[in-house]
Amino acid sequence: MAIAVDLHLTILGIITALILVSLLVHLSLRRGSALGWMAAALLCVFVELLVLRFGAHSRLGVAAIAMLVPAIYVCAAQAIRRGTGLAFTSHRVVSGTALLTALSLLLLAMPVPPTLQYVPFQLASILVFFDAALALVRKHDRDAFEHALLVLCFLVLVGVILRVPMFPALLDEPTPWGLFDAALFERVFIQCMGVLNTSLALLVVARIVARVILGYRHSSERDGLTELLNRRAFDTLIDKPTASRGAIIMCDIDRFKAINDRFGHQVGDEVIRSFACMLSLQGEHAGRIGGEEFALLLTDTTLEEAAEQAEGLRSAFDSLQHPAIGPNVQVSASFGVAAFDADTSIRAAMRSADIALYSAKQNGRNRVEIAREETVSPSLTLAAA
Repeated sequence: MAIAVDLHLTILGIITALILVSLLVHLSLRRGSALGWMAAALLCVFVELLVLRFGAHSRLGVAAIAMLVPAIYVCAAQAIRRGTGLAFTSHRVVSGTALLTALSLLLLAMPVPPTLQYVPFQLASILVFFDAALALVRKHDRDAFEHALLVLCFLVLVGVILRVPMFPALLDEPTPWGLFDAALFERVFIQCMGVLNTSLALLVVARIVARVILGYRHSSERDGLTELLNRRAFDTLIDKPTASRGAIIMCDIDRFKAINDRFGHQVGDEVIRSFACMLSLQGEHAGRIGGEEFALLLTDTTLEEAAEQAEGLRSAFDSLQHPAIGPNVQVSASFGVAAFDADTSIRAAMRSADIALYSAKQNGRNRVEIAREETVSPSLTLAAA
């Protein structure tokens, strides 16, 4: 079966590249166990191809293939599971896979037909990979990527099942299935399986890398304490041109330093998270732009509607009772509200809202101020907080 082996070797470079990509991303990011599993699966494929090329005619080589083939699908199943957010394969399935593999190794030492020797470890591969595909079927929130992955998984499964009676032909051994044409098996089936397996590996690696990149993008745009947009992401948001009207609310927790000093930073963090949670319910464009300073961007909203939302936030936060603080200490926040339209930049509205917030601080805190004409220099800060 030199032709079949050579067809496999044509994708060896792709497999090697995928191994390197998986390992480099996994090691450099120090996260993403799915990439580690995929690298292990591809490494097993790499070794299997070498054994098929140079050692398939020895008893040791055949024994190595009997262990490598199930290992490929075990590792690939874990990569698929972890890459799609599923749990690892159950111990029962892993144990069944190991027992079937051991049965193949036992049969290899006995004088039985090759077809029977090779069936158990192929059934082990089918068992563990079918279990992963079935888990993916049961996942309710599949995206387009996962639908494509599911289709490829079942195509590979069909190929693996069809390969069972013809597997001895890969090792230049006779098969009892005379209806199958060996030349056709070499030219068509092996090529199709090579394309399917390589496509599956590419899709899984792409999925995993995409998830890792999205995770880091999320981390770069979100505040670690509150999960709101951080200052950089919020600045990027308001600098985008807009053709619609809206409003922006600037918020600041009153006397927050006193809360930290009196009750500790852990309580202070919990107060910030509580306020951030209230803010996030008002819209998706909420950001933490400083220690205890926040901003909320509202689109298709009038100044009056934004002021009502700010008043609702102020009232809800004013009623907050934290167990560590007690009823005798009030937590509150001040708000500044400004509107914008197609002729006014959101950045300018943010400055106006900031000035209104400063006025709220100056006028007693725990209140909402609506931006009017700028009578205060934009250079003023919230030092009064």
